[in-house]
Formats: sequence, C-alpha cells, structure tokens
Amino acid sequence: MIQGLYFSYPQLLWALPVLLIVGLIYIQRKASNRLLAASRMAVFGLILIAAANPYVVQTVTVRSDQPSITILDDHTGSMSIFDPDTALRLNQFLSGSQIRTFSGDATPLGDRIIQYATPGETLVLASDGHSTEGRPLSEALSLARSSNASVFAITQKPLRDDASVEISGTNTAVVGGEYPFTVVVRSSGVYQGPLSVYADDSLIYGDTVVANGSTSVKISHRFADTGTHALRAEIGPDYLPVNDQYQKAVYVVPKPEVLLVSDASSPLSEVLSDLYKLTQAPELPEDLSGYKAVVLDDQMYRQSLYRLQSYVRDGGGLLVVGGQNSFELGGYYNSSLESILPVQSFSSTFEGGKTVVMVLDISFSLQGTRTSDGTPLLDYEKALAIELLKSPDFQDYKVGLVVFGTQAYDVLDPIPLSRGKPVLEERIASLSPTGTENSFLDNGIRLAWDMLNESGGKGELIVFSDGNLWNYEEVYQNSADLLRQMNVTTRLVQVQAIPGKTGRLDDLATLTDAEFVSFIYPSSLSTRVEELPQTLPEQAPSTGGFPLLVTNQNHYITSDLEFNASITGFNDVTPRPGSQKLVAMNDGKPVLTTWRYGLGRVAALSTDDGTAWASSLYSAPSSRLISSAANWAVGDPRPEKNRIEAEDGWLGTPLQITISSTARPNIEGAVVEKLSDNRYSVTLSPESQGIYYLGDYGIAVNYPLEYLYLGLNPELARLIMANGGKVFSEDQARRSLTSEARMLSQRTVQERTSRRDVLLLLALTIFLVEVVARRLREIRKRGRSRP
Repeated sequence: MIQGLYFSYPQLLWALPVLLIVGLIYIQRKASNRLLAASRMAVFGLILIAAANPYVVQTVTVRSDQPSITILDDHTGSMSIFDPDTALRLNQFLSGSQIRTFSGDATPLGDRIIQYATPGETLVLASDGHSTEGRPLSEALSLARSSNASVFAITQKPLRDDASVEISGTNTAVVGGEYPFTVVVRSSGVYQGPLSVYADDSLIYGDTVVANGSTSVKISHRFADTGTHALRAEIGPDYLPVNDQYQKAVYVVPKPEVLLVSDASSPLSEVLSDLYKLTQAPELPEDLSGYKAVVLDDQMYRQSLYRLQSYVRDGGGLLVVGGQNSFELGGYYNSSLESILPVQSFSSTFEGGKTVVMVLDISFSLQGTRTSDGTPLLDYEKALAIELLKSPDFQDYKVGLVVFGTQAYDVLDPIPLSRGKPVLEERIASLSPTGTENSFLDNGIRLAWDMLNESGGKGELIVFSDGNLWNYEEVYQNSADLLRQMNVTTRLVQVQAIPGKTGRLDDLATLTDAEFVSFIYPSSLSTRVEELPQTLPEQAPSTGGFPLLVTNQNHYITSDLEFNASITGFNDVTPRPGSQKLVAMNDGKPVLTTWRYGLGRVAALSTDDGTAWASSLYSAPSSRLISSAANWAVGDPRPEKNRIEAEDGWLGTPLQITISSTARPNIEGAVVEKLSDNRYSVTLSPESQGIYYLGDYGIAVNYPLEYLYLGLNPELARLIMANGGKVFSEDQARRSLTSEARMLSQRTVQERTSRRDVLLLLALTIFLVEVVARRLREIRKRGRSRP
C-alpha cells in the first residue's frame, strides 16, 4: 500500500485478487480480443478501488477573520456579589459573540467549557472561576486547548462584601483527648465581625476576627463522653446569610489501645498516656492484634521485631522513635525492621525543598551606570546575588536563574543549592551582556513563572534590577499584572549607585504586594540584613542545638502546626523514595518521615523521646507534633467492623459514605454498592442542612459548596495562561480581545482529501480510448471492403 494513502472501505479491496484471477483466466482461454478484455478488467479494477474510497490526510492551516466568540455568563449563587451585566456589555462590543448563561446553586464551569469548546472557538469566561461541580477547571482547560479552542477570562471585582465560615478537622476524636480543629473565615473583601464557636450548644470561643481574603482560628476542645457531638461556627450577618453558619459532626470513641515498647518512663510516655489506653512493655509481645499502633522507643534491633512486618502490612500503625540505641546506632541497617521503615539507617544527602528563582537584570542601564569608584552597577548586582546564595535561609532550597534584557534567558533550571552553589556562583559571575539590551522586565518574570510552574511545589521569586523602567510604561504595567497573577512570594531588590529614587521597583512592590528592599553601593547583605525580608519564621535562639523546620505542610501531621523547637542530637538517616519528609533540620536532614506500608502507616522520628536530645519537642506547643504523629499512625481509632466513614457534606452534593458491615446496609433513599467483602459504598442525596444519623454516627450537611469560596479564584489567571489563554480587564477586552481571538483562531487541522475522482476519471479515459480505438478499426475495415 502506498505510504500515506488510506481507504474508507478497505474490505472491498479483497475483491481485487478475485477479479485479477478470473480476468486472467478469461483472457488466456476465451477472449477473442485480449487487449479489449484487459482494458475492461482495468476499468473494473479502477472502479472497485474507487468504491473503497482512497484518500490522503493533509495538514491545513485555518484562520478566521471573524472569530467565533462564546461568552460563558456565570449567574450561579456566588456570582450575586459581582456585576450581573458584565457579559451583556461584553456582548455589545465583541462583534458576533453569543452569550451562554448558566445559573443555580452549583457552578459546572469545567463542564460548560468542554460543552462549548469546539475547534476554533473562543470562550470568554464571565465568572469567578470557582468550578464546584463536574469536571475540574484545570482538566477542562487542558481539553479545550487540545481541541484547538481558546479560553479567555475577564477579571472582575466584587461589588458587595460577603464572608463564609467553615470548620476543618477530623471526623473522629478520642474521649478526653485534645481535639484540635481550625475555623476558616473567607471573604470577598474585608470581613470584620464576630466569630462564635459552640460545642453541643455551649460557647467555647467568641471573638472579633478580621479576614482580608481569609483568616483561620485554631481551637482545641476535649469531649467528655462518646458518641456524636456537634461543633458549630457562626459569623455576623452579611450580604449572603446562607454561608454564615457551619456545623461539623465529630464522632467520639473510647481511647484506643496503644503499645509502647520501652522499659522506662519518658516525656514520650507521658504524652502517649494522656492520649491513649497505653500499655508499656520492655519486649514486643507475641499477640499484637488488640493494639491500634505500636511505638518503639529507642530499641536495639532484635529478631523478635520481625513480627512488626505482618502487623503493619495488615493495617497496624508503627511509630519508631530514635535515640542512642536505634536506627544507625541500633543495628537497623538492612534488617527486617528497616524494610518497613520510611528511612534507611545511613547518612543522608539533602537535595533541596522549595524553589526560588532569581531574576537578574542585564540591561544596558546596569552596565552603563558606574558607582563612585567606577564599578559597573551590573557587577554590584551580581555580587549581591552571589552573597544571597550564602544565606543559611536558602540552604533548603532549589535555586533557578533567569536573566533579562530585551529577551529573557534560562541560565540554569532549579538545582538544589546544597550541591549546585558553585555552579550558580560561576554562572552569575560570568554574566557578560553586550550592553545593547533593553529593560523588558516582564519577559524575565514570565520566564521565571514558567520555571516555577515546571518545578512544581511552592516557589518564590527574587528580582534584582536597577528599576529603570521610566521609559517602559507598557513593560511596567505588564510586570505588575504578571506579579499579581503569579500569587507567589516576591522580593524586589533594587540596586543603586547613588541614594534617592533612581528606579520604580518600590512603586511596583506597592502595586503587587511584593516585598521591596534597595541596596546602595557599597552596602552588602551583611550590612543591611535587617532590611532583607526573612524567608523563614523567626525561631527562638538556639543554645548549641539544631533548629527544626516543617518541610511539608500538606500532611495531616504538620498542617496548621505551630512549631518552634530545637534538638541537640539526632539519628542520621536517609528517606526512602516514596516517603514524605515532614520535619527536618536546617541542612535538610530528616527528623520526621512517614509512608504507607501495606495497609498500615509508619512514622520514623529520628531523635529521642525527650530524655536527652529533644526535650523541647515534648513541650507545648511543639508537643502537638508528637501527638499528631501518633494519631496518624493509629489512623481511625474505631474497630474495623461496623465502621462508617464519611466527610462533612454540602447541600446539593451527593454524600459518599463507606460502611464496613457483615450485612448489606438498608438505607432509605440511598444507592448501595458492594466494594468488597463486608465493605459497601453508599450514596445519599440530602435535601436539607443539618446532621444526618446512621445509627449513632452523625454526618453534618451544610450550605451548598457554591457559597464556600468567594471572590475571584486566585488560580484562574494561572490556569488560563498555562493553557494558552489570556486574562483581560473589561477595558482591555474592549480594546484587544477580538484581535487576540483572531490571532489564536488560526489553527492547524487535518483534512481527508479523496482520490476517488482521479480513479474514476482514469477508468473513463481507458474506456473511451478503447471505444474510440474500436470504432476506428471498424471504419478502416469498412473502407477496405468497398469495391
């Protein structure tokens, strides 16, 4: 088959060999005119191939001078705080546009984008960008881009202030134990008013809070008896009263059984005995089935510990606490115990955590400006950047380097500073531009944003420049827009040869809520350290110890953790691939590491029980790290049988409930599906707010999810731009949205081009030639036969 040639009905081609065989037999045995028979066979063959419809695929560029624009007009409940006529005004000045409106108490924004994202279409979102139902927004934007559709968004400011309240915490608690939870107040503008929190209708907190966007209040409570208890948070009345109250159901259970393997009391044992029904023993017993978790306190490896492998694999929890007889000091290396731990017992090499991108200005104004002693201002800027790399605050970071003039250049992708510092210093010191570069700061910021997005995780931005943007108003405005959309910690460092207002970085910082500091030659970071914003929280002075810091705040153990502790000793271990390092020292060495092993959970605390090395870890408020680690290892404190698992629900959103039971649940109005033996999934659609009970287990149902997040989604601009779109103000849309849509409407498509006509024309030509030739022969014969 010819390369690049395809057939719509290839099965018809199977008739060709049959035609060829029959035709050849006929020609050889019966045909009186073999040439005529061959031509007829060729004609039939060409018709047969044409019937199979051969075609080729061609790539064609399509562009529309009048782009098709669809405005998605969000009129759902949360949009009532915005101007309702934005889409109507857009429709008036966007020629040929059409409006598609959706409303209700849920925002299926992702579904609507997919619905209208046809090839070449331009979608304009007049929405707050919060998709509360259906496809996630990020997934929908990616699918729209893959279908050659463009998605733009319009930035809007709320016309009215409104606030919502939510309680964040686990759904189970242990009787008599501390139950920490967080009350979150979110606002479309600024909320200043009362916040009241009740436990079973008894006031446990009352104060005035201020939320500029959002704020959170951490509260702790002890429940005196078992069963379902209700927490309720209320804020003052505002524009939308529906989201001014939130309930949370907490199921309180008896203290679970926990085994502590230790032969002495310690600060660790005191913390655990307050939380659990604690059994302390010097050796690991034969039967571990009655314990929800096992805690090993500074234990040497011995053969009897092999039983922990099956115990954890079957769902038990394990917390291993270090000391002078454990980990690398206790024979753990390559043992059966180490195989289930999230760390290995040998010295670790740290590879960096957060990402910071340094953006250096190499434009003509820096090279052309000289200090009082003749030093180029660019050399001063490079010296400051190199000096910043020596700061201990950045030793836990990955650092990338971008430079800009007229264009932006990726000098070095983010690399762990612990091993990449010499490379970074060399790259910075060797920067030697031609001196003809303009100061296009926005290009540098845009490239840095791409670098942060590709590196993933939490990032920061540090810009070094002289701030000479006086003749670059468009660059200045673009830079401000980009910094606001990035929503990352940004520090603008202005280098100056003389005192005074020589640049505009201070104004840019005011516009974007960035941090600003200026350095006037010959000041250095060491002489001006009090003016450089700190990247880490302040810690109490250390008396020869090792300060600890949280490296992952997205884990149950460390979320909302108030932490300020140091240790004087540690076990030198290395995290395994797939584990999560939650707490570390300044040099990155792990102190608390976790992972899942089989059905169980394992945490490794590579310092001691508070008797020698880590006493500050077992004192409030840092002791919450220990209790949270133990609670995480325990998991759900309830028995495995007859267990109900469900999160708080939202009105209008189906509740997803998992029930472990020997009998199939029978719940009126619910859809029940079997997941596995004695395990069922239940889907229930609540019709009102309140607490729903399944037996004695309560599930709280609150206001529709639509009203939780207020104001413009801070991630909207990043998601739109990451998928090839743009974000406009209404005035910007009036001026340039149509031209941008026209530019992006150019798309490459693949089209089928049929070759059937060529074959039919060829068959007709052969037939006509054969007919004409035959007629000519007949005419000649008649001419010879005349007397």
